Parts: sequence; structure tokens; C-alpha cells
Amino acid sequence: MDSRIRVLHVDDDPEFRDLTAELLERENDRFDVRTAAGPTEGRTQLESGEFDCVVSDFDMPGESGIAFLETVRGDYPDLPFILFTGKGSEEVASEAISAGVTDYLQKTIGAEQYELLANRIATAVDQYRTARELERQNDLFEKAESIGNVGAWEYDIVSDTSYVSDEVLRIHGLDTDAHLTPEETIEYFHPDDREQLRGAFRAAIDAGRSYDLELRMRDADGRQRWIRTRGEPQSEDGDIVRVRGILQDITDQKRRERKLERQNARLEEFAHVVSHDIRNPLQVASGQLELARQTGDPTAFAGAEDALNRIETIVENILTLARHGRTVDETEPVPLAAVAREAWETVETGGLALSVDSEVELAADRERLRQLLENLVANTVEHGEGAETIRIGEIQPLYTATRADGDTTNGFYVADDGVGIPEGIRDEVFDSGFTTAAESTGFGLAIVAQVAEAHGWETAVTDSRDGGARFEFTEGPAGGTG
Repeated sequence: MDSRIRVLHVDDDPEFRDLTAELLERENDRFDVRTAAGPTEGRTQLESGEFDCVVSDFDMPGESGIAFLETVRGDYPDLPFILFTGKGSEEVASEAISAGVTDYLQKTIGAEQYELLANRIATAVDQYRTARELERQNDLFEKAESIGNVGAWEYDIVSDTSYVSDEVLRIHGLDTDAHLTPEETIEYFHPDDREQLRGAFRAAIDAGRSYDLELRMRDADGRQRWIRTRGEPQSEDGDIVRVRGILQDITDQKRRERKLERQNARLEEFAHVVSHDIRNPLQVASGQLELARQTGDPTAFAGAEDALNRIETIVENILTLARHGRTVDETEPVPLAAVAREAWETVETGGLALSVDSEVELAADRERLRQLLENLVANTVEHGEGAETIRIGEIQPLYTATRADGDTTNGFYVADDGVGIPEGIRDEVFDSGFTTAAESTGFGLAIVAQVAEAHGWETAVTDSRDGGARFEFTEGPAGGTG
């Protein structure tokens, strides 16, 4: 920081003006004093140069020092301005204070007045610079918080008071003038994570143990987030007096981690398909062609053709998984009932009936949601022996895309009244290539799982109320249906 103090002295008396400038520079070698004959010249110098303080007379022809102060405050609201005047009165002082003067000093006879004025100038400028530096640091701190999605907090044990930065409030979805206590903060976290956080916070206070946790939160707007929260106990004279820490929104980081995990899992799936699922029909096709060469039996050619058709189906399913990926970039409010009926029209359902009991709108990619429903309907047609009806409805409670007051859903289900899915294989039905039918590729439900995962939905299989299979799709910990 520049140690020089650049002073503009405005006075209509040229002898007093020059004398004051000389004596001030002698009093403090940091001073660099420039002079102006009146307010008009003073404004010109302020516009063309940089100054740390203005010293002005009050009683000047044409424009008073108070009027000059008011114009300076319009452009430089915080610049130190000292009224140095021979006309002193309570009325003048009151006017000056109302206009925003920094200091008020009456001219007297003797050199002591210049020493006093120099001290007043140095004090005002140092305070001004300190305030500006603090403002700059706070601005940098706020920008760093915003860029890094990191907020700071403190809990004073002795006074039982807490402080949180604006970014902490923004992470919670609150206005920056809101108040947030530690216990109120904990209530925003996922019910299954609250005791862990509460225990870590208590251990920081009671035992001086720091903590660093990654937990789930739902903010004031109902959005789910992943949060990293850290706490560090502070001691004085051997006693823990406060806990300080940070709160960081790591939702995007968690999504990237999950995406990488999914990509790695998908590579493993594809490797399995290439090494196993495609190899088997290739061997069948090769064997049937060799048999056809040896015997000329036309049924061998038909067997080879069936094997090649199966390979083609498997490849198409692999491409479906690869092209769409496991993320959805944009969603829109989609009526579940309408998309369910669209999906129904694209599948050969035989004698099955459809029952849709839902007016909910999901935040979804419409085409991929239809793909999910098409595959579930096809799965019932292929595997749901004895099924007569497919039912689609909503699960309570959770926020919907429309988010009307009291209008909530936890997702939706697709159920049938067929034979159901044995409990022992429910954890495997969404794996690529898993099937209980020799003629099936085993990719239908894998694509269903991928579409659900792309939306941030969690998938579960259970029994329907009619004894068949019931597939449930509910909001996951960092994204969802609404």
C-alpha cells in the first residue's frame, strides 16, 4: 500500500493556502499537499488526480465549504473531508455533520493548529484506507465463497451465539438476512444423516475433536444437495470456547463422481457383453453354418440366421445404452399419464389392459421416460405370465415439478398382476444381459435402470398389491422428479 497521503487543500486565501500546505508537509513527511483557490478548482483537481483527503475552508466567495462538501460526497461518498475554518459555530458544525463531514477543526493562532490538523488528516486517511482494505478483503472473500460454493460459520460456546456467512445462507436456499442456528442447520440435512452431524458437532464442543463429513441436505426450496461440512474447535486458556468451520456445496462433484463410476461400470458391462453375450450366438451361428456346409440342411441356415438376428438385437441394445448415456441434461414438466398411454401404443400388448391413476407431472426427459415405460410394458408382456392389467400410479410424498402447495409425490410405480419376480433375483434383474428367458437379450430392464439413473431416480422391485411385479421410481439423494 502507498504510504503517501495526497491532500487537497481548498481555500480562497492564497497566503494561508500556501502556508498551510508547507507546514503540513513539514509536520508529516508522508504528506503531498496540492492546493485549490476554491470549490470549482477543487472539483477539477479531484477529477484529474487521486487524493486521500480534502481540507477545505468554510467561508469562501460564491460557494461555501458545506456546498463544496455536498458536491464531493455525490462523487466520493467515503473520501475523508475535513472542514478547516475560521468561522466556527454550532450551526456550522451541525450543517457539516449533516452533509457528511469527516472532521471539523477551527482555525486558531499558532503553529499547534497545523500539528493538530496533520494528526486529524493522518488518522482520517488511515481509517479510510483500513476500511477500504477491509471492504476489498470482504469482497474477495465473498467472491471466493461464491466461486467455490463454500461458506463459513462460527458458534460461540460461551455466549451461545452463532454466525454464518452469506454463502452458507445461500446454500440453504435462504435470504442473506436470515438467521441460522446450529440446530436449525442440522434440520436441513437428511434425517438419516442428522445424528451423525449432531454427534460430530457435540464431540467438537465436548472433546475438541474436529470433523469433516459429506452429507445430504434438502434446502429451503426443496432441492437436494450433497454438502461437505467441517468443524474445528478453538481453545483459549485450555478451554474450548468456539467451533468454526465451513459448509461446501459438493453436489456437482458428487454427480461427477457418480458419472465416472457409472461410466466405469458401463465399460465393464460392455466388456461382459462382448466377451459373453455376443460370443455365444456367434458360436451358434458358426456351428450352424459349418453344419449347413457339411449336410446342406436348410434348417441349419435358419439357425444361423436366428443367431445373427440375436446378435443384431444385442448390438442395438448396447448402442441404446451407449448413445443416451446415464445423464439427462434438460428436463421439463411431463404428465405421467399421457406418456404412459403413448408408450402403451408402441408395444404389442396382446390382451393386457392399462390402468393409469395419476395426474402428476414429473421433471423428466419425455422421450426417455417413454422409453422406460415401453420397456416395462414389454417386460410384462414377455415375462409376466398370467398378467391381465398393468397399473401406473404415483407414490406419496415428495415435491412435484408443479410444486403446488400440498401437491407432493415421491415418484411413481409400474405394477402388474402376473407371477411377479422371485425375491432372490430382484437385485439382478437390472443387470445388462440378465434374463430368465432363453430368447431374451436381457437388456430391457438394464435400459430402464439407465433411464431412471439418468434422471436421478432410485429404482426398486417389490410385489404389487395383486401379487405381480411392482417397479418403483423415487427421488435419489442428489436429484429427482421435481
